[in-house]
Amino acid sequence: MASYKDENVPITLKIKRKGFEVIVQGDIPTITRQLDALSEFIEALDERLHVEAEKVEVEKPPSPQELSSVSTSDIPTIKPSKSTTENLVNIFQTPWGRQPRTLAEVIKALETNAVPDTPEKVSVYLARLVKKGFLRRIEKDGKWAYFHVAES
Repeated sequence: MASYKDENVPITLKIKRKGFEVIVQGDIPTITRQLDALSEFIEALDERLHVEAEKVEVEKPPSPQELSSVSTSDIPTIKPSKSTTENLVNIFQTPWGRQPRTLAEVIKALETNAVPDTPEKVSVYLARLVKKGFLRRIEKDGKWAYFHVAES
């Protein structure tokens, strides 16, 4: 951890999302140690409170045959995280993520990196990343395909 002057000074951290706000108080070392748990908590809150409110389009889950036909040879290795969003961002920031990828390919990439998730949840987070402008999507063979355009 980086050295901060006056680490034990109490701080207040406010995290605002559409529909809710979380306020955390503590000193820098305590909050730093709890960031992973806090991130997971915020993501769970966001998922439970936001998904219905946003009416995010959830794709039909890929069939077992579709999943089994996905090639794993070019799937990048990422550092696994407890955050679905972070895992998706990490995968799409690689050269693999600059090519249009179907929901089945994304699910297979997560499984290959030992961070499997449900197709419904992955679909919601992909839609959110499109809405935020991080990903774009195109129709490919009757399904959505997602890709990241690297900033120049």
